[in-house]
Amino acid sequence: MASGSGESEQRVAVVTGGANGLGLADGERLARGGYAVVVADLDESEAARAAERIGGGAIGVAADVTDPAAVERLFQRVERELGRLDVLVNNAGISYPEPTVDVTEERWHGMLDVHLGGTFRCSKAAHPLLARRGGAIVNVASISAILGFGGRASYSAAKGGIAALTRDLAIEWAGDGIRVNAVAPGVIATDIIARNVARGVLDESRFNARIPLGRLGRPEEIADAVFFLASDTASYVTGQTIVVDGGFTVAFAF
Repeated sequence: MASGSGESEQRVAVVTGGANGLGLADGERLARGGYAVVVADLDESEAARAAERIGGGAIGVAADVTDPAAVERLFQRVERELGRLDVLVNNAGISYPEPTVDVTEERWHGMLDVHLGGTFRCSKAAHPLLARRGGAIVNVASISAILGFGGRASYSAAKGGIAALTRDLAIEWAGDGIRVNAVAPGVIATDIIARNVARGVLDESRFNARIPLGRLGRPEEIADAVFFLASDTASYVTGQTIVVDGGFTVAFAF
């Protein structure tokens, strides 16, 4: 990856929440596809470790997507050191399943601020760089934006907002050459899911029984969808939320 002033010869992708889980898988897939990857995460040391694992000159950067100033610094650094941005993956997120009556004001606003607010802030800050030569934004929504599960009101509201924001930005920024899409993962075998299974708030066997393909998804399967939407192969795709869930949502109605 280039350092100092000047433009990177590679296409550049920023992945928020990129130190682990789906974000790490996204970064690895983008790197294999030839992108210089900037891993943005709350913990700079974890971001650096993820960048080392991704390889290809990837760099790790500390960034809190709930802090407008931190978001601005992230993209200023991308501009200063790399001179370009081609792809933004808005992946940063948190998950706290709990009954709605137990959700505090702080938890409600915090969930919205990370997921929906972070997607908004990062997209807005990235816009000038992406508009220079055209590019793509891929947001991470969820099947919770489509289906009701119970005990996930704030998470579902935030993810539904991301799907709506995706549609609006796709219309508004098409003239700038920026495509905006989202992926809606189903139940994916990440560390967050493992922790929620351990806490007893998710039943993996129940989900497997309802998923037509009979298993949880793998992070790399979401990353492949993200890579498709980011790539020129999807040059005529914008404003869409692509569901990647092993058939769960289509089977849910029966």
